[in-house]
Amino acid sequence: MNEHDAYMADFMKVFETLEYWGPGSEFDTQKALSLVPLTPSSILEIGCGKGLSTKVLAQYSEASITAVDNEQSALDRLTQRFDQLSISNRLNTVNASMTELPFDDGSFDLIWSEGSAYIMGVENALDQWQQFLSEQGYLVLSDMLWHTDAPSKPAIDFWQQEYPDMQSVPTRIGQMEKADYRVIEHFQMSEQAWSNYYAPLRARVSELKPQMPSSSALNDIQHEVDICSNFSQEFGYHFFILQKDASQ
Repeated sequence: MNEHDAYMADFMKVFETLEYWGPGSEFDTQKALSLVPLTPSSILEIGCGKGLSTKVLAQYSEASITAVDNEQSALDRLTQRFDQLSISNRLNTVNASMTELPFDDGSFDLIWSEGSAYIMGVENALDQWQQFLSEQGYLVLSDMLWHTDAPSKPAIDFWQQEYPDMQSVPTRIGQMEKADYRVIEHFQMSEQAWSNYYAPLRARVSELKPQMPSSSALNDIQHEVDICSNFSQEFGYHFFILQKDASQ
């Protein structure tokens, strides 16, 4: 096993037992969905993970849901979740890259992406995903953003390494409008969503530390937990509800 494969194996070992693979909560997902001025019939969720938000979308809509992720174990857990709820007939899972989505233009009236658009770059996602929306369809995404104009040096150093394109809310809104979307609503994700992710992650790192004392992946995750605990008032996830501007 080469160094990269060993790193990824350790990384997945940390996350394999965790439900949340990023900050989130049922409350925030439901709130964002309630702000979409449309009753969706077809939802595309990009970067669905184990399907915690997918479950909320299913519970609070009657839409058919296509859930995309490139980690098969996450899709398997999502399928199991929907089987337990007896709603698997409304779910289609697709193992694919978010940069190479295998769908026809205009296939969905709502695209949903919690905390994953940054992987390909938010501006790229805004551009590439728009083709899959129906005329005047909606895109809901969340993104990590600065909440201060004067962040601390440790926070700057960390995010310059992990997410160099992290922006302020006004800058991101400007990019969305430039990409031919109307910003319908936006809001800061709740503290509960933050703790749903970082509290279990901190506990998991502590649990594995004795078994993996020299793991680079574990040390990197520990550093993220420390930064995101100590400087959480300076940044956080923000939800945006956008409408495709059919006039453009």
